[in-house]
Amino acid sequence: MEKILKLLTLTSLLFSNLAQADDAKSFEMLKQLVGNWSGTLNRSTGEAVALTLSYSIRSNGSALLEESNEDGVEMLTIFNTEQGSMKSTHYCGLMNKPVAQLSKASDGVIEMEVDPSESGLVSGDDQFVTGWKLDLMPGDPNKFLYSYTVENPDGSIDESIALVTRVN
Repeated sequence: MEKILKLLTLTSLLFSNLAQADDAKSFEMLKQLVGNWSGTLNRSTGEAVALTLSYSIRSNGSALLEESNEDGVEMLTIFNTEQGSMKSTHYCGLMNKPVAQLSKASDGVIEMEVDPSESGLVSGDDQFVTGWKLDLMPGDPNKFLYSYTVENPDGSIDESIALVTRVN
């Protein structure tokens, strides 16, 4: 029984270290976005709005600041690693602050998922961003796909997606 517990502990540590490596690698990949980007954000509601994104490295390299502007609505998102896990805190135009954690990273696609309870949000009551997906398109460093989902109080989900291009 003791050997089984040791094996389970070692396996758990191995997977934890692999997950932390994905988080660190994903954070480094996001740092490549430093600069300004623009595109058109297409919403599942049929609306299309201008989108600008600006990325800068802050806090001695420990944080990446995303400043976004969706047709005049300004927002901030801060990406960082906390205890080996990549997280983001989004200061939203919906007047709330979703906190997300890396949920998937593969082939240049980085997905962040919001934990409503960690964010002080309640599904069915609040309208909030539930997650982001950034497809960094490794073959073209001057374009990437930016998308996110919003949960509405009635439980419906709105999606928004933009192909953005590096401005400088």
